[in-house]
Amino acid sequence: MRYDYRHYTFNSIFRLDDYSKSITLVENSLEPNQLIRANQLIQHTNDNIDEILYMLSESSENWAISRIGKSERSALILGISELLLGLTPFKVIISEWTKIVDKHSSSDGAKFVNAILDNVSKNNEFIK
Repeated sequence: MRYDYRHYTFNSIFRLDDYSKSITLVENSLEPNQLIRANQLIQHTNDNIDEILYMLSESSENWAISRIGKSERSALILGISELLLGLTPFKVIISEWTKIVDKHSSSDGAKFVNAILDNVSKNNEFIK
């Protein structure tokens, strides 16, 4: 089975407990164009982690980031980063990260990720 760049970036950030440490891409079998996307997303996330965590905190009003499950939190950080990058339509980004969480967590977790990413995409002036 071939995985896309989101799968490998998800595995890369999932391994971290401390987001002040740089995310490094796990070993992968990505095609060159997918490898470029993975590296773009990881670099963008590393460069903007404080802003991304702030946006996540603001968008999940009743949930402290530490209370969000690790799968959901990992997908939300990368999903917000990808929304900020603006290289893919919002609906595709939201759908793909929701699928990843559904696969690695639960349907409730996937609904949570869907709602937060949808909220971020609609209510943030930094996302165009």
